[in-house]
Amino acid sequence: MKKCILEFAGSFGYLLLGSIVQLFIFQFFLFSSLILKMALVSLGYALFYAIIYIFCNRKHHVEINPIFSFALWLKNQMGTKQFILTVLSQILSGILCGIILFTIFPSQISDLALGYGEFSMFHSTLDSIIWIEALFSFIFVFIFFMLNEKSKNEMLCGVILGILFFFLLFFSIPYTCGSVNPIRAFISNPFVNYDYLRQLWIYVLSPLAGALFSTIIYHVYSQISNNVPQ
Repeated sequence: MKKCILEFAGSFGYLLLGSIVQLFIFQFFLFSSLILKMALVSLGYALFYAIIYIFCNRKHHVEINPIFSFALWLKNQMGTKQFILTVLSQILSGILCGIILFTIFPSQISDLALGYGEFSMFHSTLDSIIWIEALFSFIFVFIFFMLNEKSKNEMLCGVILGILFFFLLFFSIPYTCGSVNPIRAFISNPFVNYDYLRQLWIYVLSPLAGALFSTIIYHVYSQISNNVPQ
């Protein structure tokens, strides 16, 4: 139960604070540089993720991202019941975050929505968004496994994941609007219109697919590494 509460609070905190930063940057930031805006938005999400990850992991081991929870479940490092409760906590946090943002910023919520084609900054195709979300999630999960295996320092893990998250978001925002988290679309797409709602599956399944392949590849990598003579 304690883990579920921390998962809910952690996901809610970083998504809400990151979303507020994104809305502020794109609505009120005086400078017109797209690259600077992308960097600041990415920094907002990554910084809050790293801080909350470090704080929550001082109390209990948490992931604050369904792709990590999914990967741990695939590796039998998390029980099915715990996995379901964890993901439900994360989903509920995203929905509550979306309700709050829609209540406070009803006319700006569309700035947070994720989509392809005309809904994407660079008018990305559906295929390109699926590949980018899957690839970046693959990288995110692979590094997550390496950190869990090589380091027991939660602060160091949080800092490295935060830095990696920054770069993944920075390079994905123009194409996918920035996600690498199946819950991210829940805070915006259901509250805009049906066109956005019907694209929600892309941002749920693509990161999970990346997590699946990353888990398989990391398992093979671990087996090879353990069998190499020292």
